[in-house]
Amino acid sequence: MATVILHVDDSPSIRHWITTVLTVKGGVTVLSAEDGVEALNILSTTSVDLLLSDLEMPRVDGLELAKAVRNMPQHKYLPILILSTRKPESFPIKRREAVTGWITKPVDADLLTRWVNRLLPG
Repeated sequence: MATVILHVDDSPSIRHWITTVLTVKGGVTVLSAEDGVEALNILSTTSVDLLLSDLEMPRVDGLELAKAVRNMPQHKYLPILILSTRKPESFPIKRREAVTGWITKPVDADLLTRWVNRLLPG
């Protein structure tokens, strides 16, 4: 069964770049959503192996998305990786406790691939 990653970002160019990196370097299937609301809709019907999300997005940001995902029984233990220009220390621990990992932008393709491989099951 193919590994599936859901990538959430409001920037079409970032979604395209991440999808390209992960499909070429990582050999995974990437689903995309433009914000947290769309991601939650996808997660309500689709099984994924990793959630990769931007932090600052309209409607539902990455930390709110992570918290909502943790409340979904089928995704309670889903690895969640945040990509952001902001450092995690700029948020209270309580706000970021649902997140598995954090990469500060700009994102290096090799670093992203290493993180993804580390978080994926198997």
